[in-house]
Amino acid sequence: MIGCYLGMPLWYPPVLAISYAQDRYLVAVLETPGPFCFLGRRSPFEGARAPERMDRLAGAEIQEVSCPDGNRVLQIDVVTRGREHLTLSLVLFGSAGAAFVSRDGVAAEIVGRGSTRYDDVPASVTPAEPINPPFRMLITGRPGSAAPFAGSRPPRDTENAVVLGPFSSALDACEVLGQRVLDGAHETIIRRVTRPARRKVESLRRLAMNLESDIETAHTHGEERRVAETLAAYQTRIPAGATHVDLPDLYDAEKIHAIELDPPDPIHVQIEKRFRRVSKLEKSLAHSTKRLALVQKESEELEASLRLLEQARTFTEALKLVEAIRAKFGIKLDDKAPPIGATKKKKDQEKTYRQFDLDANWFAMVGRSNHENDEITFKVAAPMDLWFHAHNVAGSHVILKSRGGKGNPPSAIIQATASIAAHYSKARHSGLVPVIYTQRKYVRKFRGANPGQVTCEREKMLMVPPKLPEGEEE
Repeated sequence: MIGCYLGMPLWYPPVLAISYAQDRYLVAVLETPGPFCFLGRRSPFEGARAPERMDRLAGAEIQEVSCPDGNRVLQIDVVTRGREHLTLSLVLFGSAGAAFVSRDGVAAEIVGRGSTRYDDVPASVTPAEPINPPFRMLITGRPGSAAPFAGSRPPRDTENAVVLGPFSSALDACEVLGQRVLDGAHETIIRRVTRPARRKVESLRRLAMNLESDIETAHTHGEERRVAETLAAYQTRIPAGATHVDLPDLYDAEKIHAIELDPPDPIHVQIEKRFRRVSKLEKSLAHSTKRLALVQKESEELEASLRLLEQARTFTEALKLVEAIRAKFGIKLDDKAPPIGATKKKKDQEKTYRQFDLDANWFAMVGRSNHENDEITFKVAAPMDLWFHAHNVAGSHVILKSRGGKGNPPSAIIQATASIAAHYSKARHSGLVPVIYTQRKYVRKFRGANPGQVTCEREKMLMVPPKLPEGEEE
């Protein structure tokens, strides 16, 4: 490596990779099954965009590579383009390693979870007996702890040991072992980027259980209605202030209803409350049943996609499947997870908003909260996009966007978008709702405005029914 120039270091936990020559990489895996480092012939991040770290090292010339005092720290001394002398240290002991850049012994940037203190490093490594090639490597635990040995069979006192080789050089042995360690690191990366999907599966399961409980409760609406009707029929016989009453069922004289009453309320108010509860239970039964079917379907499809991910043959193939799962189910990456894919996207573009396809050229975006209203209006919408809002009532901001076509949207598209804005407003239960629209460039925040509060100019108004496009559901 001496005399070569470092490329930009890339850190995709738990892997640090730095190119140092054409198609050659220094790869350090800093967690289980490492810590371990080796020189590889290809990038460990094929198919993924790993974030850049330790950018001070990019373009630096390697001056020296060493292991001071025979300890488990690999030091790479470099001179940067600005003639700054830096040291990259790879701490390779314990269950987790670390990598850090230092100048004059002071660490400037660190990756990994291991210690960076030299007094924590084992004082020395007991040197093994010299072994002349060809030799083999014996793995009795983690691949990163493999040791060389002579001969072709492992010692008798080792169980479940794996023998690799023979090898003619330490570099070849480290590269083969490193690939095994890297395979384990790739599994760790996939587990981390699929964590939001697994969380969503658990969330959908809990939601399904709650909906099943709601449905079980809602199934009592028939009995509740009979009690309410019985009270209504016999209300004139119920004494004022009564706390309990036994009344015969209207449809089965042999059945007696034991009904608890609420003395502070007049009996007609209590009856009205009971009929309202019955109506809510009936609506809840229909809504919860329909929603449960959708939740169960989404949960089954997501679980099937995650099982399919287990069959991926390569890291690149697995990442492509993860990206497909994320896009299909609207799953966001963890804030700490590196981005997937080779195409760089802005944070706001990666976010999934509520969206409705109106035709092949036009779609509408809807804010789901006050903060999201601000986002789609002032960060996502272009100046010439049309902005919609129900007039003089609280509601969502709705943006009409084009998929690249030119010209103004047809009147039918404008009407459909206005209906969406009416649907996502406090006036959604009205027959017709006034909706204003204007170009986004005429919408602005005013001083002291809370999130979602705006003022607009040059607006036009439509009277539209509140509804979603045909075939769309909330």
